[in-house]
Amino acid sequence: MQSAALEEVTLTNSSDIIISGDGTWKTRGYSSRVGVCAVIGDKTGKCNDAEVMSSFCKGCDSWKRRKGSPAYKKWKILHVKECLKNHNGSAGMMETVGMVRIFQRSLSHRSVKYTSYIGDGDSKTFSSITASNPYGEDITVSKIECVGHVQKRMGTRLRKLKQMSSKLSDGKSIGGKGRLTDRMIDLITTYYGNAIRQNKTCLSDMRKAVWAVYFHIRSSDEEPLHSFCPVGPNSWCKYQNQVVEGSVEAFRHSNKLPVAVMDAIKPVFNDLSQPKLLQKCLGGKTQNNNESINSLIWKLCPKTLGCG
Repeated sequence: MQSAALEEVTLTNSSDIIISGDGTWKTRGYSSRVGVCAVIGDKTGKCNDAEVMSSFCKGCDSWKRRKGSPAYKKWKILHVKECLKNHNGSAGMMETVGMVRIFQRSLSHRSVKYTSYIGDGDSKTFSSITASNPYGEDITVSKIECVGHVQKRMGTRLRKLKQMSSKLSDGKSIGGKGRLTDRMIDLITTYYGNAIRQNKTCLSDMRKAVWAVYFHIRSSDEEPLHSFCPVGPNSWCKYQNQVVEGSVEAFRHSNKLPVAVMDAIKPVFNDLSQPKLLQKCLGGKTQNNNESINSLIWKLCPKTLGCG
């Protein structure tokens, strides 16, 4: 891992590097006794550091009934250095605590500063990292959003809206045939993710592309709203294709949603197109490498096997 950090420094010509971080647990839910946190260099895709978190030690569990006895005291002295338990909080806090430890030792163990952190929407982990001031008051760690997780927010918000919504302005529910179906939610979510990834170098273009998705789906034969859609024969917008071919009068809109539905989902687009959020998506960074190493960890250490 030390060599991976040095390689990242060489590639970036700086000891201030960008890493992606994520946590993974042995079991799902909040009862897992074991978790692992890892950070991966943005340029190399290699693991720079990892922290195994455990709230359980089989040795301690075996000796707890003899606690206080002379034999226990003797055993405890010898066991301290090899005790596997290094976490007293909840399973959910393992990622937060582990990531803070990794950041705090980056200078002493890797001779680098993790000045930019690619992470998901877990604000608790990032806020804990910044609160720990790993590099002093003058150097702050910046957050870069994982594009994949930001994309998922669109689907999550729309599904939640679909479940909660009552009758819309046209007197109908938000879901149903020709309205906000699960298929349409998946489609919008994919288009939203593409808008971010295909415009990862320019914030204004990214924001314009997000709204192009909204107005494209809102468009109808009576009111075409394609001014934000990319122009030219290679545009993903079929309306703009027809403009180039000079046959736009014959174009008929499909996959459109009623105005009432579009009015209902507009606040979601407004929230997920805020410059403050999209600014953190520039570069199109993801946690894909972390998800790969998480999978590898449990392939080498199967979740079906005991631990501790």
